[in-house]
Amino acid sequence: MPNAKRMTKSQLVTEIAEKTELTRKQVSAVFEALREVAKVQLGKRGPGEFVVPDMVKLKVRVRKAEKGKKFRNPATGEIIVKDVPASRRLVARPVKKLKDLVA
Repeated sequence: MPNAKRMTKSQLVTEIAEKTELTRKQVSAVFEALREVAKVQLGKRGPGEFVVPDMVKLKVRVRKAEKGKKFRNPATGEIIVKDVPASRRLVARPVKKLKDLVA
């Protein structure tokens, strides 16, 4: 399947609706609720980790600020010194059941 295209959101909702005998509107509501729960769990006041059972684990990785970090311009070789602010990154890791599906 190298030429297969990924499913669109509409196709995914339709596929799940057919398999679960729910309406498309109900399936869309489930996705919306899942997004809202993830927003709370991954937000600044949440635990910073959210697991979709048997699929994926989402985790927030906090990077500390760095003062005077050195960067090298690969074209000129010039060294640039900048302050890098703190940031929050989202990391997604598949759980074992999802890995076993692919393998």
